[in-house]
Amino acid sequence: MSTNIPPRSSQGKNSLDSDPLGPEKEQYSLEEMMKALRDKERAKEAQGEVVTRSDGTIARKVKRRRRRSGQASENNPEREKKRLLLKVVIGATLILILFLTVLFLILMQNSKGHRDKLAQQASEWSGAEVEFRGLKRMPFSVSIKDANFQWDQTNFVRNLALNNIEGHVRFLNYLGARPSGLQIGGSKGQLRLAMPSARGDNIDSLDEEDFPFGFDEYYCDSLDVFFGSDAPIGFSEVDAIFSYAGDGGYQLTLNEGIFRADGWEDFPVSKGVMRFKDGRLNLKALSLKHPTQSGVSVASDLKLSGEVLMAPGEESTLEISTDQFPMEILIGKRLARFFSGSVESSSGTVQFTVGNDYFDEIKINLKASAAKVLRLPFLVNLHSLFPNHNLDLLEFHEGISNSLITGTVRARPEGVALENFQFSEKGKVSLSGSLLIADDGRIAGRFEISINRFYLSSQERFKGSPHLIGSDTTGLVSFSFDVGGTVDRPTDTFLQVIGVDSKTFQIDDPIDGSKDKIWQNLLNPLEEKVPVDPEILKPLNVE
Repeated sequence: MSTNIPPRSSQGKNSLDSDPLGPEKEQYSLEEMMKALRDKERAKEAQGEVVTRSDGTIARKVKRRRRRSGQASENNPEREKKRLLLKVVIGATLILILFLTVLFLILMQNSKGHRDKLAQQASEWSGAEVEFRGLKRMPFSVSIKDANFQWDQTNFVRNLALNNIEGHVRFLNYLGARPSGLQIGGSKGQLRLAMPSARGDNIDSLDEEDFPFGFDEYYCDSLDVFFGSDAPIGFSEVDAIFSYAGDGGYQLTLNEGIFRADGWEDFPVSKGVMRFKDGRLNLKALSLKHPTQSGVSVASDLKLSGEVLMAPGEESTLEISTDQFPMEILIGKRLARFFSGSVESSSGTVQFTVGNDYFDEIKINLKASAAKVLRLPFLVNLHSLFPNHNLDLLEFHEGISNSLITGTVRARPEGVALENFQFSEKGKVSLSGSLLIADDGRIAGRFEISINRFYLSSQERFKGSPHLIGSDTTGLVSFSFDVGGTVDRPTDTFLQVIGVDSKTFQIDDPIDGSKDKIWQNLLNPLEEKVPVDPEILKPLNVE
């Protein structure tokens, strides 16, 4: 019987038993020893292990070396197609899911239910009745056709209406219920403010996080602001920015636009900053420019500042100041018919009671560099009496002959007055007194004019005047006379007092010229104590 096992004598010495070091040496280096071990391991791997199969044959088992990562894999087109198709399917699925999610959010956030929810949140936050019309929310924008906020009579703010609101939102915030971004605002709006007529519940400090919108700023390109039911004062077409000021407070910033008040010219707005917190309005600064007919402003501002406690019956005071401001603009339209000039500086107050639509009183102390008196009858008569001395227009200039130009403007709901004014030019003429113009146009006042005695003594008609007797030949002769009538038809008693008519005229019971008495006489008109002859009020015909 034959066998596949070779005879023991024929096997010989296996090459694995051969010494890789070659001929024996007495000493080997470490490098040689490590190299010999590596070579031996490689030889084993190459030759493999000798094994006997089940049928008796002999074979060598060779270990396969693992492919390194850098080695290229075998090209398998079918496998690559399957992998690519899988990737396409997964990508398309994700895109479809994202599209459906965004579509769902768009439909949900543009639904009537979501719009009503935002309005309800805004109502709970502000305490107003809120209505949103035409709300559209997209992944990168939000728009509202109209937004309306309506408060009751216990609030300082009564109504806010905004049109064409647009804002850019952060996409990541779109996944939430609260639109957020840098700015959102409307192209046009109206804000109506009125003093509370009744006390309401105390309103907690407004928390920015509770508002349904999370924008950093809220603006309106053209905002009209009305104060009071009849809107006696307000702003028009101002650039307004509303922002959170921290600690439950909010800030309203006004730029450009026009400030309007009954009885005054329109003031261009330079800058305004108002802060609302804990039921208080803090007017940090409101600067109004000098209005000009050309529309070009000059470097002069009227500034208002102060704090108001928004509670019915509370009295508040705002500070007012100006530098280099036209007198006719500062004193109001009615007084400007009779006085003009340039105010060097002024300071005063605006007083009002919360609950009233209009201010209680405005008081401004003036120091002017120039002043002019206009349109009163006594000016025409001065010119007729002294045609060579240019007294038809009384003009005073600071720095010329030590002129003094001061006075106090007082405005109330009943009227406006220039009180205790003093216009003087040393050695020539001076004018002082008070003039009040009622809201219905009636006039009351008491003037004192001082004229150089030389003007009167040089004419024969005055030589017998009792006003010249005992006068200093180098001084001034003074006359006090009353002013009355209306803005359109002013009258005065200058000619009667100066005594140029055929009879010497004297007032037996003169009107009290104090400012308080003038207000009382005008607001509670009595029968005229000094009848005025229309013929006497006509300009003199001096030959």
